Amino acid sequence: MNVDRHGVALSILQIIPSIMRLLAAELRQADTPLLPPQLSALTLLAETSYNLSELAELHGVSLPTMSNTISKLVEAGWVERRRSQTDRRVVMLTLPPDGQQLVENIGQHLVNNVAEQLSDIPSSDLETLQDGLTILQTVFTPFIFKEK
Repeated sequence: MNVDRHGVALSILQIIPSIMRLLAAELRQADTPLLPPQLSALTLLAETSYNLSELAELHGVSLPTMSNTISKLVEAGWVERRRSQTDRRVVMLTLPPDGQQLVENIGQHLVNNVAEQLSDIPSSDLETLQDGLTILQTVFTPFIFKEK
């Protein structure tokens, strides 16, 4: 079987904007006005702390852009800046309880809404989709989340 890898790549790239529009729409409807890049930063910080440079690199944005994003999240009380215990010159970004709760609430809301979108898809197709998503995670995760 000869698979058109370019066709598969094109299909992957074509679905991403639709997913991002769904995410943006869900965030607009939420009680908390967040932009997708802000949610992405919060989601990363929910797993572990990062410094500003690490977050900027993970998001592929400039340091000033990430600084602006984080400053807004700090002002809202969803992110805290803390000096590193090992190097006082380094400022680490962490989530306080309010930030952690926000990520959990929005995450659960998004999962519920996406699950509802999938409600009419037969179980066998969902299994096929899950297998495909597992492959995508295997392919793309190493490029996004480098071990610290």
